[in-house]
Amino acid sequence: MIKYYLFILIATARRILVMIVVSLAAFAAGDSAASDTDSQLGAKAHEEVFQKAEFPSAQECGGCHVDHYREWSVSRHAYAQISPTFLAYQATLLKLTNGTLGDFCERCHTQVGMYTNEPIITSNSQRGEVAMEGVTCIVCHRVSEAYGKISGRLPIEPGDIRNPVYGPRKGDELQRVIDSQSGKPLRVHREARLLEQVSQPGFCGRCHDVRLANGFRLEDAFSEYKQTPAAERGETCQDCHMGPISGVPSEYPPSPAATVRGKPTTPARRTNHMFVGPDSSLVHPGIFPINPEAQEYATPSEWLSFDYKAGWGTEAFEENNPDESQFSGFWVDPDERYTAREIIDRQLALLEEAHARATTLLRNGYGLGDVKILETKPDLEFEVQVNNLTHGHSVPTGLIAERNVFLQITVTDAVGTIVFRSGDLDPNGDVRDLHSLYVHNGAIPRDEQLFNLRSPFMVRNIHGGEREQVLPANYSFDPLIYIRPSPTPSLLFGGVREIRLQKKNIEAQGHRWARYHVDQKQLIGQAPYTANIKLVTGQLPPHLIHAISGAGFEYGLSARAIGDKIVSLYRVIWERNVILE
Repeated sequence: MIKYYLFILIATARRILVMIVVSLAAFAAGDSAASDTDSQLGAKAHEEVFQKAEFPSAQECGGCHVDHYREWSVSRHAYAQISPTFLAYQATLLKLTNGTLGDFCERCHTQVGMYTNEPIITSNSQRGEVAMEGVTCIVCHRVSEAYGKISGRLPIEPGDIRNPVYGPRKGDELQRVIDSQSGKPLRVHREARLLEQVSQPGFCGRCHDVRLANGFRLEDAFSEYKQTPAAERGETCQDCHMGPISGVPSEYPPSPAATVRGKPTTPARRTNHMFVGPDSSLVHPGIFPINPEAQEYATPSEWLSFDYKAGWGTEAFEENNPDESQFSGFWVDPDERYTAREIIDRQLALLEEAHARATTLLRNGYGLGDVKILETKPDLEFEVQVNNLTHGHSVPTGLIAERNVFLQITVTDAVGTIVFRSGDLDPNGDVRDLHSLYVHNGAIPRDEQLFNLRSPFMVRNIHGGEREQVLPANYSFDPLIYIRPSPTPSLLFGGVREIRLQKKNIEAQGHRWARYHVDQKQLIGQAPYTANIKLVTGQLPPHLIHAISGAGFEYGLSARAIGDKIVSLYRVIWERNVILE
């Protein structure tokens, strides 16, 4: 720990020294009458050059590691800082905690941005290239030692692409490739060093066990893993999430790790870096996946004005003599639209590949078990079993307070008339729980039989008792909210006294039963009755978007646009029809 803080101190001093040197050089070489604006622009240019030399972009790594880069470019790691919902969530929590949350979120989502002292709240358009890459290559492969759960605040070794990298094996193959070259020297890292922890679950636990400064347990993925059959057998996070089949522990297939000057390296165990999960991109496909071709072709603001959904650049659209007044900038030229469309189609194909792989992951995690018919007359009563198929953690895991995983139940009579529903959505796309604005306003009834694995935040009220709350900042308890160390030991009190998670997720290899009751007054149709059962997963509930909308969203997105996109991304993982007789 002392070494860690010493590293941070030295790195900070180094940055200050470089800034001083840059400033003195600019002063000596420049006109003393130069404006403050010119000085600021010059300092920014120098800072960008310095940052680029300090940390290489994933695009530099992708020159040789083509397949790794392609997988990473569409991953949740690459999306970590781009996500408009993350940015609004962080900004909202900073406001609610009067800024005392600090860089707690940023330190995992853009470790390079934290290291280079970028402002916590700033537009992504103002961030450096490498900082915008979120959990980029060097975040994992420039960590020289094993560290514990320190919420992403890791000392990343600075240096350009030629500095050493750390990975799951020694650098014998790299040395062979370097020795085999002659003539123009290679611009590659000169050494690959073994870091055994990069293959261990503890490496993932750095960011996937989240403890707030007051001791509140926000995410427990790594802690859950340590108590599972997978941990007992020695299976790792990487075995399930970096193997050929998402969600199933399997051997990595042998494949070249890189292609250097047209020649592939010797095949070895090859991990997949797509890191799929329940989340999907909400931004324009010209912006994500991270693609140097797309970045060079147009700026983010220009991509946002390219209406790919209307069919711009397709044969069907362009041959229909579109109204030229709808185009601006270089989109006026149909050739530019055709070229842009080719890029967008490749982006959409990669997004679809990631979405399909994520669906496989979810289907390997959740299962529909038995359906027990308990009563058919005079009322209908039945139970549905929902299973956790994984051996390595609970489901859902991670930010379980914001994970909608629910059953949609529709009971119909013999002619298809609906007599009962649960798990249906309100006009905003929310399930009919306490947080639905339509339920809150009395426009529709609450779904009393809803089965949802989302684990709500329970906050302490100032006059006693608890209530559910959308965000993990207890404004029900303290009108002046600050994130500060808890005054009571969380171990003895079983957690932080002001807020807790009411866990509803399912433990590894466990199950949970959902019971449904249809009153005889609803059974006025013709028997037999049939229950259509769907297990649905979503990434965020629309009511969360409402809660964070005051901070605004990047990329010109509105709360309505994000909410509609989230609803469109609900997945029906499993579906079954059961005759209730």
